[in-house]
Amino acid sequence: MGIFTAKMELTPDTILQRKSDLLFNKIDGEIVMLSIENNEYYGMNKIGSRIWEMLEQPLSFKILVNKLIEEYDISEQQCTIDILIFLNNLANKKLIKVI
Repeated sequence: MGIFTAKMELTPDTILQRKSDLLFNKIDGEIVMLSIENNEYYGMNKIGSRIWEMLEQPLSFKILVNKLIEEYDISEQQCTIDILIFLNNLANKKLIKVI
């Protein structure tokens, strides 16, 4: 198991999961969380919150992209780009891990 440390290239088979030691709550459909390690609060929009929910259990990058494409009207290419940016932001803040 490892934690992202910088921009990392994800393969379709990379397994991701959110860290379990974060305090968070869903308010009006959006996740608000506190990282005691970082001493910071974070807020996620509805799509970011959906990704956070999906990462409760280990999930491959490919399956994550496919599920989001099914749920939202977005191309695979745009979805992949947007998710990479979002996941790298989470990784840089040590909020997710690679299994």
